[in-house]
Amino acid sequence: MGNLCLFSAVTGVVLDDGRPVEGARLERSYEWRWKPESGRDETRTDADGRFRLPAITRGSLLGSLLPHEPFVRQTLLIHHAGRTYQAWMFNKGEYAENGELGGRPISLVCRLEAAPEHHGEVYGICEPQ
Repeated sequence: MGNLCLFSAVTGVVLDDGRPVEGARLERSYEWRWKPESGRDETRTDADGRFRLPAITRGSLLGSLLPHEPFVRQTLLIHHAGRTYQAWMFNKGEYAENGELGGRPISLVCRLEAAPEHHGEVYGICEPQ
């Protein structure tokens, strides 16, 4: 059975004007168009503003054998002090772990004061490192 990565592991830090943000809630969601399947999980930042989310994978014999165009819509939102920030918006078009950034692990610096913008194919306030 093939192991398909829908959303690679994510690590990062949330900052506000350079200061770590403790207790921010990060909400991660995905929509897998081939199945169709969607899901979400969440975590909070620690005292140093750091967070970690594990990879989301699925085992699928048919998904690994049948020809199809992979498409997984990925979203990461940050909720803090009554506001919601678009942290990461990306459309994943393959199933490789760390495929989002061409093989590099997803390690982010998220600045709450920043305006969302494109960082390559990724959109949001978080900048891949």
